[in-house]
Amino acid sequence: MTSKAGATCGATCGALIALSALLVGGCFQEDLPEENLEGTVVVPSTIAGDSRDIGLVYLGVYEGYDDQQLGYPYPTTGPRVGDNPIGDALPYGGTSVGSYTYACFQALRCNILTGRYIDLQSILEAHPVEHADGESVEVEELYDQCQWYYGWNSIEEFSFIGAEQLDFEANDDGDWEATFNVIHSRLPHGSRIWAFVDSDFTSCTEDDGSINRRRSEDGLFFREGTNFADVLNFPDKYITPGDLLSSDPATVVDGERSGYRVVVDHVKE
Repeated sequence: MTSKAGATCGATCGALIALSALLVGGCFQEDLPEENLEGTVVVPSTIAGDSRDIGLVYLGVYEGYDDQQLGYPYPTTGPRVGDNPIGDALPYGGTSVGSYTYACFQALRCNILTGRYIDLQSILEAHPVEHADGESVEVEELYDQCQWYYGWNSIEEFSFIGAEQLDFEANDDGDWEATFNVIHSRLPHGSRIWAFVDSDFTSCTEDDGSINRRRSEDGLFFREGTNFADVLNFPDKYITPGDLLSSDPATVVDGERSGYRVVVDHVKE
């Protein structure tokens, strides 16, 4: 006689055996249309003499490109809807080179990017911080504050500095070059890869991002800051004078998923 428990176990074990056989037999092919895309983004050294001057790079795969609708390089858009200043650019997917990071002092919120600074000194050179009494924050104090805030025990743990973490390197032409990866995106033949550089941190909001990990003695609550969620859909909302735009977007070709080169060479007036 087979018990109820034995019958249940038999059914369960049979299902597990069948699943194991499927896994051993090979991977399940979903045939999804999304793919990955790789390439490099280039910022001419004549525009940025120092890689620390390169703001957050936003890069998207768009249906088309039109350098006439706004008077400067920009993706084609859908119709304007509601309060939006321009139609949705409708990206298939996108990525960024670097990301906003919280560098331990509120004065640096929405000002520091990953992949731009070799050490703490280079951060303070580019973005000096002063106390209320006018005294400048020194490297040792920034180090101590980051240790306290994040709980890091050594300089190797600092996630936004270090030579091995720099995004941009000088290429053979002396221009700044970084790799990009667009993950799990639709990549139609003929779509355009367009990028812009937010040079003045307009795309960052101090009202969002992670909650401060350690509150100060007065219990102050704040957000660490992060990019707005709609930057790739409505780049024009965040493009301001001095930002850089790609005047000759790359074109996606069937079967080619690497080797693309996008030059960000137009300075918005």
